[in-house]
Amino acid sequence: MDTGTGVRDIGIIYLCRFAEGERPVHRFLESYLGHPAGRDHDLIVVFKGFPDRESLVQAQSLFAGVPINALEVDDHGFDVGSYVKAAKLAPNRRLLFLNTFSQIRADNWLEHFDRALDRPEVGVVGATGSWAANTAGPEATMVFLVRRMLGLPAQLHQSVEHVSLDGGNARAARGSAARSYLSAPFDYVVRYYRFGRFPNPHLRTNAFMMDRARFLALDLPSFTSKSDTYGFESGRRSMTKQILTQGLQPVVIDRQGRVYRIPEWKLSSTFRVGEQENLVVADNRTANFSEASPAHRQYLEKLSWVHPWNWDNDRPPPPRFS
Repeated sequence: MDTGTGVRDIGIIYLCRFAEGERPVHRFLESYLGHPAGRDHDLIVVFKGFPDRESLVQAQSLFAGVPINALEVDDHGFDVGSYVKAAKLAPNRRLLFLNTFSQIRADNWLEHFDRALDRPEVGVVGATGSWAANTAGPEATMVFLVRRMLGLPAQLHQSVEHVSLDGGNARAARGSAARSYLSAPFDYVVRYYRFGRFPNPHLRTNAFMMDRARFLALDLPSFTSKSDTYGFESGRRSMTKQILTQGLQPVVIDRQGRVYRIPEWKLSSTFRVGEQENLVVADNRTANFSEASPAHRQYLEKLSWVHPWNWDNDRPPPPRFS
């Protein structure tokens, strides 16, 4: 990896994945060039999964005029696996990880991350976090069934958009609902073993910053399956939980550089709440929320911030964080 004219304290690892096409890369570059970082840094571009030299050269040409350190990896290991490969080669003391869909939304964004990580109690800084647990869907389904059996008002919030219930669609919808009802207890038990219950605070594994040595010292799975990536993000041995066991705090920052601890994450207005107006780095998941129908946005907000037992009344119990 070419380190250019010198090694800077901060490295930004940007994942440029062939399978995602050029459009998200153009959007990233437009945002990167349009918002001063506020900190000197190396931009390390990880060219992932390019099948031939021609396509690689074409992708590299997108960064013409932008000083980068280029790294090539295969298309295995998902995003986090590629972050690990890049971190092992990066010479920088501190690293910020960005996926292909990242779009910067504020000036001095890198300064905000760096200042937050300078706090002695902070171990990792993210642009977005959530209290969601992978068990929430099955748990909400079981609550719905119990309330119905007891004759209590119950409303099940589905994770799919509304479809017409005519003819075959109606039969398919009823069949899908029946399968989800029958499988909910089994799904809950399986997921509980791996992920635990709500609240399950975790930083999302995009747009997060950590000292390189601390990141590489984490218990890192092989990232050979999507399940590995889900576990590292929000499982019982997630990145966030590992930082907490070190006596350090995972925090979220907003576009003004304000710092939020776990109980304050929803108040940051950065992920699946309101218009996400304080988001410092957007991505495909935050865009999906912005573009979703009102009903689906309501479901996603509940999934991220509301205890499954309270999905009917929109009022979560006070979260208890370990």
